[in-house]
Amino acid sequence: MNDADPRTLERDPGRIEELIRSLEALSDTRAREQAKELVQVVLDLHGAGLARVIELITTAGVVGQTLLEAFADDDQVGSMLLLHGLHPQDLESRVQRAVEKLHPFLGTHGLRLELLQSGEELVRLKLHGNWQDKKLSDKTLKRDIEAAILDAAPDVARVEVEGLAEPQARPTEVFVPVPSIPSRKREGILTGKT
Repeated sequence: MNDADPRTLERDPGRIEELIRSLEALSDTRAREQAKELVQVVLDLHGAGLARVIELITTAGVVGQTLLEAFADDDQVGSMLLLHGLHPQDLESRVQRAVEKLHPFLGTHGLRLELLQSGEELVRLKLHGNWQDKKLSDKTLKRDIEAAILDAAPDVARVEVEGLAEPQARPTEVFVPVPSIPSRKREGILTGKT
């Protein structure tokens, strides 16, 4: 049994990307193509094996359903299932579940999050209520909401959160050069007489 260190597994996606870039940089075209084919064959083999595991589990009734839910909730297993298109929950269900997980935290601040749209290209959310916590900015709150959605649904391209205050632009001062003020008016301004 492989008892992989979770910290090592968290670094794997970065290491995988690094190795892919190294493969792409190979000058030997044949070696590069063979390496890419090997990676694809291994992924296909693992995908087929996972699909068979899911198929067997679904025939196990309530116990199987409980296992599938545990797989869906597990970050590592859920990510692998997503990679192979085998996640037991569809995208909308995963997003809705992430929104529900945010409710307790947001509720303590008098906020409520509503799911407006859910798709691979865009997830649109609306935040209701007034954010009053000075320790946590709108920008940080938006980042945390987006991160929660993308953790549950990494296959989403973009997350938009409506209802947060937009950064206020600094008011621009109106500068009127003194020579543009008519001379009698200018004399009054300068002497204090108008």
